[in-house]
Amino acid sequence: MLGRVTVGLFFLLLVWGNLVAGLKAGLACPDWPLCHGKVLPPFRFDIYMEFFHRVIAAVAAGFLVALSWRRYRDYRGAARAVPVLALGLLAGEIALGGAVVLLHVPVQLTTVHFMIGLVVFLLAVYMASFDGIRELPAFSLSGRSALFFGVGALVFLLAALGAYVRHADAGLACTDWPACFGGILPKVFTGHVLIHFSHRVLAALVFLTIVALYAAVSLDRRLGESRRLALALLFLALGQIVIGGAVVLSKLYFLATGLHLAVALGMLTVLFHLWAREVKRGEAPPWNP
Repeated sequence: MLGRVTVGLFFLLLVWGNLVAGLKAGLACPDWPLCHGKVLPPFRFDIYMEFFHRVIAAVAAGFLVALSWRRYRDYRGAARAVPVLALGLLAGEIALGGAVVLLHVPVQLTTVHFMIGLVVFLLAVYMASFDGIRELPAFSLSGRSALFFGVGALVFLLAALGAYVRHADAGLACTDWPACFGGILPKVFTGHVLIHFSHRVLAALVFLTIVALYAAVSLDRRLGESRRLALALLFLALGQIVIGGAVVLSKLYFLATGLHLAVALGMLTVLFHLWAREVKRGEAPPWNP
């Protein structure tokens, strides 16, 4: 239960942060850790969007500390590096959050802030899946588990590039969709257009990879139990393409961009469970001695 709540809070935190970015409310509270010099800031929609982002972050951090402490007690050997790493990244994420505000939301730092938050989310998913008692913690990058891990890494990279596109204000460098300036290829490959178009190309490659993954799972009898998850992943990827188009055509409407990230987190979670299922089948020995 603790693991599921922690994962849910970090899911909400990441999506809420995306909504804040979509509303251009990242500096609605220009100071840190207070907001306009107060614990409770003056009421205004953009201020409270940023303020509640900080509140959710504080609550999620508390749950992650509790989950990490419990897993540290239940894990043995090298597996204890997981909760320690989660807490170390959490501390860095808190410091980066303050730096993002005080330095007026620099593009590179904000993107790194998102990427670290995504890693913390995945570590929380790991600790929720491997409790150290019923499911001993294990790790594998061989055989079929490597396939799922690799596709997950591609989706992670795509999400990170999407964050960079957003924070670099390149989301509307191609104002039409699925074309870019009316053609398959844009007329120029420089600046914001290059950043935006690179995200589209990587998205297409990820989708084709997921199609191939679903075909491989369908043809492999040993992976029969994973077909439903693979099908769910395929539908999420299809939906992500449609939502990506809606993001552009709606001129980056903040609810569309928030849904775009939520689906990406769903894809990462499904890929994690596909990977974890193969690990739990015994391809890798547990980390606990």
